[in-house]
Amino acid sequence: MPSTLAGLLSSSSIRVNPDPPSPSTPIADSISTIHAFLSKWDPHTSLSSGFLSAASHLHSYLLHLSTSSANSAHRELVRTNSLLQSAMRRLDQELKHHLLAISDAQSTADQISTVRAIVETMLSTGYGEECITTYQSIRRSAVTSQLKQLGFDISLNLSRKLFKVSWEALDHQTKLWIDASSRAVCRVFYSERQLSDTIFGASPEPIRDSVFASVVADIASTFFSFPETISVRARNSPERLFSILDMHEKITNLIPDIEVLFGCEPTAMVLSKVTSAITNLIDAARMSLNEFEKAVRKAKPHSSPGGGILSLSRYVMNYLVCLFDYEASLHMILGIMPQEMNTSSFDIQISDDWYGSPVSVRIAWLIHVLLQKLESMAESYRDVALSYLFLVNNLQYVVKKVKDSSLKDSLGEEWVVAQEKKVRRYMEGHVRSAWANVSAALPVKEEEHVERVREFEMVFQKAMKERESWVIVDERMREEVRQLVEGMVVPAYRGWYQVYRRTMEVRFTPEFIRSRILGLYEDPDSRSGSNSSSSSVSGSGSNSSNSAKLLCRLGCYMSQEGDLSVRHQEELDEARKGELLLQYHSRDDVAQQGEVSLRVQIEDVDSSISE
Repeated sequence: MPSTLAGLLSSSSIRVNPDPPSPSTPIADSISTIHAFLSKWDPHTSLSSGFLSAASHLHSYLLHLSTSSANSAHRELVRTNSLLQSAMRRLDQELKHHLLAISDAQSTADQISTVRAIVETMLSTGYGEECITTYQSIRRSAVTSQLKQLGFDISLNLSRKLFKVSWEALDHQTKLWIDASSRAVCRVFYSERQLSDTIFGASPEPIRDSVFASVVADIASTFFSFPETISVRARNSPERLFSILDMHEKITNLIPDIEVLFGCEPTAMVLSKVTSAITNLIDAARMSLNEFEKAVRKAKPHSSPGGGILSLSRYVMNYLVCLFDYEASLHMILGIMPQEMNTSSFDIQISDDWYGSPVSVRIAWLIHVLLQKLESMAESYRDVALSYLFLVNNLQYVVKKVKDSSLKDSLGEEWVVAQEKKVRRYMEGHVRSAWANVSAALPVKEEEHVERVREFEMVFQKAMKERESWVIVDERMREEVRQLVEGMVVPAYRGWYQVYRRTMEVRFTPEFIRSRILGLYEDPDSRSGSNSSSSSVSGSGSNSSNSAKLLCRLGCYMSQEGDLSVRHQEELDEARKGELLLQYHSRDDVAQQGEVSLRVQIEDVDSSISE
């Protein structure tokens, strides 16, 4: 037992006046009562209040004898002291028996009252250390057992053992700790505080605090050292960040209750351990975020089949969506950590009004890092058109994840609009670079040469073969690109076909060309299937106008006389106004455009967003 508690007991014990016992209660009666109790003691029978009174009376008599100078007093003192020791040993057994029957402060009033009476008797007769040693031993076992029932085994979660446990087992123990923490604080530790305050209610507050500390301080310190140990092991593991944030959120929410329970001086070590755990959790979260960013930057460049969504994009965005669920903890963590970011390279200038919090800034920055990585990975494609398609799919996926989650409220509408514009620029870049050569190979009305027809057929077949595995994951964008490509190729081909199909052998009908185009870009993972065989770019209203505008931007909307699906000339004139026309005046231009660095093209696309 701590010497400080022993000192408190020595200075605070209830003292009895060493005057002779009152004649109304002969000492012989008290001795007789004690002898009778000792000879017939049975822990299963009720404890007589007369025995407790007799023990106190015997202690008073002992103090009186200790001050007497009579010759016979020494022998009587030895005999009385021996009898009192025997009584206290039995009383200690009674205390153990009744303590084992108590679960917490909500036990029956009779149980609590009996234990309190025993404790007060032992304290008043000078056996406080023995009393508290027994109390501490039994209640420590009870607290440890209650925590084990909650799933947290103290013996298995000592710091020295946790460093040897596998991550799989550690993840399981972390979940158990998170589930147990609220009940451990608000039920186990709180009930123990109530119980000690009730049983030692007659003692001064310092003794009550010290008794409570002797029972739970070490156990609570071990309990709260668990997140600290996990944080040390997980600080370089981005995949463990969510466990770190779960523990940080849980422990910070419990701070008010922890401060009430462990605010006294004897339990200061527990508060110190909690503070240390929070500090280490914050440090681990900061380092995990930095490691996550490094992992994204260092991801090995590789392409996705058909220009589809990269696994990196899915991982990062799912990670960030989950991360934003911890906004409160992140705000606390990011508010005190340095933001080591070159925000000047953001697509949109950061402003407090737009982002609103350090969490938004950090999330936006990590998405920015991902987009930079995607642009770098796009360089691994030898085909510029496929590079654009890769960027279309992945950036569209990023935007959709933001729009479908709480990230949209954090990043703001301005960010979403800017990225959607970039997606459309990439889409236009894909259509232009993928299909301009096919459009340029189309025979025109004045050309009747069979060689030109065969050239187109060869170019078209080659394009179909090369692009049969290309995908556009977003269904609406897939249909839009199909219609754009159809508008670039089919109307002009149909106009020529209607004029010359009877004068020469033509292998492909306009319907065949159209059906092949509308079968492109199918996502094998799409559940909806393809209903595009019946879709067409012809029509009226805003959709028609938008298609015409895009085709004009691509420089590949070439009207043909007799083409039944060509838009009205007024619509074309209107679509051309104020648009950036990217005309290909010759097939030489089409061939050269594939030689331009994709990075330069991306920069051109980015710069045009702000125009």
